[in-house]
Amino acid sequence: MNIHRITYNPKLNSCSLYFIGCNFHCIGCYWKKIYPRVNFKEIRFLDLREVIEILKPVSPKRVIIISGDPVENDEFAVLPKRLYDEFSCEVRLLTNGFILPSLEGLSHVSMSIKALNDDIHIRYTGRSNRQSLENFRHLHESNIGLSSSSVYIPGLIDKDEILNIARFIGGIDRDIPYRIIGYMPVNGLQYRKPSYTEVKEAAAAVNGNLRNVIFSDPTEQDYAGIIDLFTNNLKK
Repeated sequence: MNIHRITYNPKLNSCSLYFIGCNFHCIGCYWKKIYPRVNFKEIRFLDLREVIEILKPVSPKRVIIISGDPVENDEFAVLPKRLYDEFSCEVRLLTNGFILPSLEGLSHVSMSIKALNDDIHIRYTGRSNRQSLENFRHLHESNIGLSSSSVYIPGLIDKDEILNIARFIGGIDRDIPYRIIGYMPVNGLQYRKPSYTEVKEAAAAVNGNLRNVIFSDPTEQDYAGIIDLFTNNLKK
């Protein structure tokens, strides 16, 4: 697996597993700002046994699988079950939905739907959204905990596209929680950060399609209190 970092939040007894690299190549990916240049040949990735050994001393109540999405592999497929079996913990997956592990052991999946229009999706990520949308339907049918989010990018994934995504989600289940996230600019791109009012208005526009809509206007992340259990020290 391409897990390169594990963090621990003592207050919540929660750990996060960070992948680096991704099966999408989103032009507005915030992780490009954190890891602008990475030599993958110099990184030692953790295998599943090492992940479990690093987590054992804190015995987390929750593990969040986050950041970039991996290529398909046997260890990723069984990761949620191994975490649950070892720690009897809540296991949550944040994903673009292109590749899913076995759902056994998972408590919740939060899928980021980049765009509903496939042309926009290909322009933004380099891939079609067909597999991800099919997997979203599959997750709903599996009765696993499910939520979704999208990044609002003026001029690319704009208010109309956010509304189309909300209609898609609402056509499956109006009770699926949906979060609209204001875009954080990445160096070199033409797209701007939306104002708080714009994000709020986008959320208001989709309220008729979904019952549980929230929005956020992020700033630089605050990692106060977060402990690195393992890291390759790649932050620039």
